[in-house]
Amino acid sequence: MNKTLQGILAFVTTDAKRYLGGQPLSLLAQDEAELLELATAVAKAFSADIVRFPTGDCMIIKK
Repeated sequence: MNKTLQGILAFVTTDAKRYLGGQPLSLLAQDEAELLELATAVAKAFSADIVRFPTGDCMIIKK
């Protein structure tokens, strides 16, 4: 059976108040540079897209 990951794969933020944990994976970055590194690495690993919010947070999604 071929299971393809779809939907929200991860959420990356620098704000501990928006870090919720659980499903999907939530990552707390130390700064903007680390946020972009983490988001890019996760998106690349899953051939997914990055959505950037006005808050600076990133969501990695797979359609």
